[in-house]
Formats: sequence, structure tokens, C-alpha cells
Amino acid sequence: MAWRMGIDIGGTFTDVALVDDASGHVGVAKVPTTPSDLTEGVLGALEVAMHRYRVAAAEVALFSHATTIVTNAILEETGARAALITTRGFRDVLELRRSARADLYDLFQDAPATLIPRRRRFEITERIDAHGSIVTPLAENEIDALVVALKAARVDAIAISLLFSFLNPRHERRLAERLRAALPQVPVYLSSDVLPEIKEFERTSTTAVCAYAGPILASYLERLNHVTRSRALPPLFLMGSNGGILEAAEAIAMPAIAVESGPAAGVRRGGAGGAPNGTSRSLIVRHGRNDREGEPDPRRPI
Repeated sequence: MAWRMGIDIGGTFTDVALVDDASGHVGVAKVPTTPSDLTEGVLGALEVAMHRYRVAAAEVALFSHATTIVTNAILEETGARAALITTRGFRDVLELRRSARADLYDLFQDAPATLIPRRRRFEITERIDAHGSIVTPLAENEIDALVVALKAARVDAIAISLLFSFLNPRHERRLAERLRAALPQVPVYLSSDVLPEIKEFERTSTTAVCAYAGPILASYLERLNHVTRSRALPPLFLMGSNGGILEAAEAIAMPAIAVESGPAAGVRRGGAGGAPNGTSRSLIVRHGRNDREGEPDPRRPI
């Protein structure tokens, strides 16, 4: 007998849905959510469901989870102190966005604020052209000063989005290598990994979401996965924005893909044995929120 098990955390209740692959029997369980530590509610729901339907840990073939942690971090403005590094001259790509507006002809409407305030957006000299050729080599002599600035800013995560890196990621990878060596406890997200596609704003904003929400998602999933594995449950999968599921490690590496993760954690997803659906790499995120620290009007030079 093999069961597929999905769990979803709601504002009031944490729900579990189970499917017996052999008989098609569907079961559900519900317990109060524990906002102070969401893991407690998840474990409580699992215990109730497995006891009610007499499911042993060894019989669980797929354990998947839907969470709004990334979405909540963006909407509630509770993300990490993220930094962004761009090609020199492109520090404000998050502010410039594109021409799409709620009212096309209203020149005075307020644009949404950004996840990363201007004071934590940095530049480095380099340039790759539209053919992927290096026009200006990466200025490695600027990296030490950049590390000092990042330390002074007390950043929790770093997003790197250099011009045309989707064609040639060499500069992004070298910069990330130096930063990871100097700041080993700070996760670094590369736009050439997160969204290796044309369009500067979309690629940069999606990478910014990863840096903003990544530390929170990583802390939660690592803690939950450790506890569930200690109870002999299979590795944890997470529901993605496209409705498929992905490994927890992949979600930690690319947090933006968990934005607007839906309910029920993909109990209906995957085939026998829990093989996950492929995850789209074309996710485009355009979120922007106010920074909690009272950033001045981002449209004015600092």
C-alpha cells in the first residue's frame, strides 16, 4: 500500500489530504494552525491523519506541502535585508520597470515601491553585449570594497543581475564566487540561474524576490524537512506557482518559484511513487513593496 500525502497551512487550520494509490481512497484531517511555529501545526496534522487512517511512515510514497510563506513575506514586508548588485549604470532597473501602468495616461500615479531599497543596491563595472561577448571585463579590484559595503549594510541575502548574463554568465559566476568566499553565511542568487531569459526588469525583479524571501523559506523548510525525516517520512516536496511540485532543496535555491503556492500541496500531482512534475523556469515576478525602514522617495536621487 502506498499513500500520497499533501499538507496545506491556512490562517486558521492546517489541512492534510491523503490518497491511497491502490484503492483510490481519499482521507482528510484538520487541526488548528500554530502561527508561533508553523511546524508544530504541520506535525500535529500529520499525526492526526496518520493515526486516523492507520498510515505508517513507510507507506507514504509522496509527502508534499503547499505554503504561502514566500507570498506572505512579500505582502507583509517581512522579508530579509536583501542587496542587489547590477552592472554599473543599472542600479535603478527595479524602479524603471516597464511602461505598463494602471492608468496609461496618468503621469503622476505612484509606482509600487521595491523589495530592495536604493541604499542596498550596488553597482560593479563590467559589460557583456547582446551577443554574449565581453566588452568590459569584470572589475575584480572593486569587489573588496563591495564586500565592505555589504557587510556594513548587514545584508541577509544578495541578488546579482548583470547585463546579458543570460547569454554569458561568466561575470555573475565569478562575482558570486568571490562574494561567497568573503560572506559564506550569506546566500547569493544569480539571475542567470533564476531566470536566464531576455528582459532586464523581469530577470532582476525575480532574482530580487529570491533574495528577499529566500532566507525565510530556507529556515522553515530545512527545519520541517529535518523533523519529518526524523519520523521516517519521505523527502519533502513543495508545491510551486505552476501547480507542480519540486524538491525542497530546489525551492530553497529558487524561492520565487514558490510565490502564490496553492493549497493541498499537490496530492493530485505526480505519478505512482511521487515523481514530481517539471517546474517551469519561465516564472516572471513583478512584486514591489515598501521597505520597512522608511526609505525616501525612490524616484529622487540619493
